[in-house]
Amino acid sequence: MYSLYKEFKNERVLLAYFGVFSNRITRMLVELSESYLLKEKHLKKGISKRASFLLIESFQNIIKHGLIEKDPISDLQYNKDFFQIKIMKDRIVFSSANVLLDREVAELQDKIIHINSLDRSELREFRNEILANSELSEKGGAGIGLIEMVRKTGLPLLHKIVQLKIGYSLLFLSLELPTSEALSEHKVDIDQIEGVYKKLVEDDILILYKGDFSDSSNNKLIGMLENNFLKNGKMESDKVKNIVMIIELMQNISKHGKTIDGRKEGLFVLYIKNEDLFIECNNFINIDEYESLKERLKNIKSFSKEELGVKYREKLRNSYLSDAGAGGLGLYEIARFSNNTFTYNFVETKDNEIYYSIKVKTV
Repeated sequence: MYSLYKEFKNERVLLAYFGVFSNRITRMLVELSESYLLKEKHLKKGISKRASFLLIESFQNIIKHGLIEKDPISDLQYNKDFFQIKIMKDRIVFSSANVLLDREVAELQDKIIHINSLDRSELREFRNEILANSELSEKGGAGIGLIEMVRKTGLPLLHKIVQLKIGYSLLFLSLELPTSEALSEHKVDIDQIEGVYKKLVEDDILILYKGDFSDSSNNKLIGMLENNFLKNGKMESDKVKNIVMIIELMQNISKHGKTIDGRKEGLFVLYIKNEDLFIECNNFINIDEYESLKERLKNIKSFSKEELGVKYREKLRNSYLSDAGAGGLGLYEIARFSNNTFTYNFVETKDNEIYYSIKVKTV
């Protein structure tokens, strides 16, 4: 996963989601994204407000035009709807991908090209004309959402259409909201967005988050993931173990993560491999903790199931006696709930940094 981290190293925050955009999932993604926007203190209030508007419009656009929930297309490799938000120092980028019926593509593309050709006053006039004529449909407000996206960003919509097979195409759409007055044109490459989408789909990634792993950030993400393990509003006892492992993995980043620009930065990935669901967390660690952490992990992996139980109870007793005694308890929790099948890795970078990753299979 170090290659993924390098791919997104310039993003302060990145959240990517692949799959069905139900109302429940969409609501949680909006809340999660907005929580990240609120944490970015460098954003002016007006920018945050516009970003929240664009966030909702992006999701509504996916829901209006998406086919995946209504008509799953299993014989297409790139058959996942996609949303991504990237918060950078000088801009916020919203990107999406939708599988569309070919009969909808030409009309939507013509609409985007026309809207991109209008200046601010023409956009306002076009919007008022549509509202006056009440050209509303099941697929939305005849382009009102697209018009507002251009008006709010001050930049044209980037788009690309890729034919998947006869009858189906994939629409990539990207919005770029400048947070710096110096940014007056696009810095996003739509081909690069397509490349990232295809790579992540090929790796069967469902959720990817890169950013700060403070407690407040963790809580929102944990809440969203917790809902994914619910069945009929309840959680099976085995699934509780997954939430415990997620919490411990994230706290592992908070505890061992290297502070970079005042943030405990890390990478969280939920993905499928050989039909199993995996959770992986990655982060840089302080070099003076490297040897001790490596030794601790090596020892835990060497324990039998019985030995692990004894050591865990011993750690648990010590944690009641002193704060220091709780050190490393989270790793024992991960080992217990994963039946000690978790794996870990350290990468020593060219800059003499240590990049640490830990991976578990869900139950």
